[in-house]
This record gives sequence, C-alpha cells and structure tokens, in this order.
Amino acid sequence: MGFDFSFRSLGDERELAELESFLRSQSLDYPNYQDWVTRTKEELLDSYKTVILAFSGRTLVGDLIFQPHKLFTRVREIKNLRINPKLRGRYFGAFMLKQGEALERSSYDAIIGDIRSNQIEAINTFRSFGYEELVRAPLYEKGIDEVIMVKRFERTPNGFFIPIKRIFTLN
Repeated sequence: MGFDFSFRSLGDERELAELESFLRSQSLDYPNYQDWVTRTKEELLDSYKTVILAFSGRTLVGDLIFQPHKLFTRVREIKNLRINPKLRGRYFGAFMLKQGEALERSSYDAIIGDIRSNQIEAINTFRSFGYEELVRAPLYEKGIDEVIMVKRFERTPNGFFIPIKRIFTLN
C-alpha cells in the first residue's frame, strides 16, 4: 500500500457500511461477534459508541471503537481496536489510542479495555502508553483469558490531566 493515510470520525452511511464489513471480516473467533457488530452499528448511529477510523486512500484499514462504561461513571471503555494485518507495525493502533484518550477528555477519569491474552503485541502497546493490567479473566469463553487493562488520569491544579498509577478496583 502507498502512503496516503488519514484518520477521522465516522462521516456518512457509506463509511458505516464499510466499517461494518471491516469488523465482520475480523472476528478473532469471539463468540456472538456478528451480533455484537450489529448492535455496535446501531449504537454508533445512536451516538452511544464513538469511532475513530483509519483510511489508506479511500479504503478503511483500522478502527477504534469506545463507549462510556456501563457500570462505572467517568470511565471510558475501549470496545474494539482493529488494524488491517497488512498495515500492522505502523503505529496506527497507537495513534488512534492516543486520539481516543484525547477526545472529550474532561468527561472521564480512566480508560479500560480487554485484550485476548495471546495478543502480546497489543498488550505491549497498551503497556507502553501507561495502561496497567488489572486482571486476567475468561470474559467471553471458558479457557481463554482476556487481559483487562486500565489507565487512570488525574487533573492537576492547572487543569491538565496526567496519567497516574493507582490501584483500580472494581468494588
């Protein structure tokens, strides 16, 4: 692929259809994944979920989908981060992750997400950006652990946010 990359929010219904197709093509064998894609499309239309898209020319090559956490106020939850396998290693995921952290920054104090335990590269990317492992647990199917990672932020007296290392409990 050439070098004509762009990153942006969801633009129109054509891009939504392209995102749906992109997501459906990369299930990573998660149970009920196709149903999740259908719900995600509806939640993007309702603005419950937010997405950052990566394009090479006019072709969708990556996405980052996030939403408010359903149980914890002031926590953003990463729901999906996918990069076309041909473009991995170009820091698209890292760039989108940083953009996701910056969007609506004042509306949350932490970001949480889960990664399959066998996706070592993704886990290391999250760690390099200050995410810490909270716990490993089989969230989607028995015998396959997800690594739940969290990054907390704290507001400084001058209004800036800084990442902090503090135990984050689910109690």
